Amino acid sequence: MRSNGMRVGLVVGLLSSAFLISGCTTPPPTQTTDARDGGFVSLWNAYGDCKATSDLAKATANLDQLRSAGGLGQGKDEFILPLPNKLAHLVSAPTNRVAVDVRAMTSACALHTGELALTQGYLEVARDLFVSIIKLHEGQNSYYAVRAKTLLAKLEQGLTISFNAR
Repeated sequence: MRSNGMRVGLVVGLLSSAFLISGCTTPPPTQTTDARDGGFVSLWNAYGDCKATSDLAKATANLDQLRSAGGLGQGKDEFILPLPNKLAHLVSAPTNRVAVDVRAMTSACALHTGELALTQGYLEVARDLFVSIIKLHEGQNSYYAVRAKTLLAKLEQGLTISFNAR
């Protein structure tokens, strides 16, 4: 009888070891990886779609997605952390952390969308987009701000010429 008890104990021990080892060697669930990468992938896809399209509505939708991801849209709600008043002033709002510069992606998309609007005759839309880029990069001499200023000047010069021709 004693040997049957030892066999059962040995089998239970082996099965427990097998479960323990298999648990340590299995990869992490893909659900967490997909959730983490979903934001980056969707941003990258929106950026790529924006730069590749010649459809103004699609470019505008992609731009809105990039703006909202980067907190660059109008009317962004503040993050409120429910803490006691004594601690609330010690905590700052969390920032989105991604492996890309969302501001640069948004600016590039806005620049492309503005150029589309300009070539398709939506001058007010183009003007608003170029001004938004300039405001986003205020005080900086970035490529996007310089290009937006150049296109805005070209737009305003074209408007002056068309008004003088009438």
